Amino acid sequence: MEVWRGDPDRQMIALTFDAGADAGYTSQILETLRSENVKASFSITGQWAQQNPAQVQAIAAGGHLLMNHSQDHPSFTGASTGEAPLTRDERISQLEQTEVTVRKLTGAGTRPFFRPPYGDVDDSVLCDAFAAGYSYVIMWSIDTLGWNHATAEQIVQTVLDRARPGAIVIMHVGSESADAAALPQIIQGLRAMGYQFGTVADLLR
Repeated sequence: MEVWRGDPDRQMIALTFDAGADAGYTSQILETLRSENVKASFSITGQWAQQNPAQVQAIAAGGHLLMNHSQDHPSFTGASTGEAPLTRDERISQLEQTEVTVRKLTGAGTRPFFRPPYGDVDDSVLCDAFAAGYSYVIMWSIDTLGWNHATAEQIVQTVLDRARPGAIVIMHVGSESADAAALPQIIQGLRAMGYQFGTVADLLR
C-alpha cells in the first residue's frame, strides 16, 4: 500500500527523517525531538545503520519509529538513476539486509514500513516489498527541500504553508540539509496551528 498522507480528519502530522548519507545532525534532531516531546519516524539504510550504530540505538531508545530505506539506496525502478530496475531477488535482499542490521542493533525491526530510495515506486516495487513483509510504502506530502539546500527559513515556511491534517513531512539528517536547524520552529509553528505529532504508525491508526 502506497501511503502519501494519513487520516485527513485528524489534526496529526508525521515528521519523517531519511538517513542514508552521513550522521550529520542526527544527535541535534534527537535532542530537539526529546525536548519538545515529539515522536518521529526515521527511514534508514542498512549501510547507514552499520556506520552509525549508536545513532540507530538512540533513535530506537527515543521511542521513534524505524523504517527500512534499503541497504545502500539504489533506485528499485531505475527511474532516478537511469540504471536497470533491480530484480525481485535484489529488492528483497536490500530490504532483508537492513532489517537484519536494525534488529541486531535495536531488538526491533522495520517491518511493515518501507520508504523507497528516491521515492521511486511502481506496482512491481509494491508487490516485492509486500512479499518481504512491507505492507506500507511510505511516501510524503511535504518535501522541505532541505536536501536541495533550502534555507532554514524556507523550510519552516514550506512546512507551515503546506500543513494539512495527516501530512507526512520528509526531512533529512545529513550535514547538507538545514532541516535540523528548522526543526524547532517547525514544531512550534505546527503546534500553534493546532497540530499534534505522531509516528507514521500513529498516523495510520
